[in-house]
Order: sequence, then structure tokens, then C-alpha cells
Amino acid sequence: MPTRSLDPNDLGEDEDWEGNNAAFPCPVCEKVFIVSDTRMHVGPNGEKGYRNCPKCGKSTGRVKGGRKSGGSATIEW
Repeated sequence: MPTRSLDPNDLGEDEDWEGNNAAFPCPVCEKVFIVSDTRMHVGPNGEKGYRNCPKCGKSTGRVKGGRKSGGSATIEW
């Protein structure tokens, strides 16, 4: 499965990352969606910071920690 990581120092025009919240464009359908590293977005194994694209469901965004505190934000499809 292809994966792309957000660069906290060089975000794209359609990307954002503030605190432990990141916005990704879905590589499949182009819908921009938000993922939060909280209990709001929880994966099938109970992991926080996990969300499937709300439009097509064919990509998964993940956020762990904050942009300025060494966290990571990735999307896979």
C-alpha cells in the first residue's frame, strides 16, 4: 500500500497540521479530510489518530502526536 508522510516544515497547498490534527487530500478521490490524534478518530484495533476517507473509504490518514513535538502524519491508499 503506498504511503505519503506530511513534512511538518513544508506542507502542501491542500495539507494542514496544527497540534495533533492534520488535514489530508485523499489520493484516490481528492476529498480533503481531518484526522485527530484523540479518541474522536479511532481505528479498528483501538488506535487513536486513525480515519478512513469519509467520501470513498479507500485511503487512511494517521496522526501521532503534534507537528511541533516530533509527531507524524501519514496517509496510505
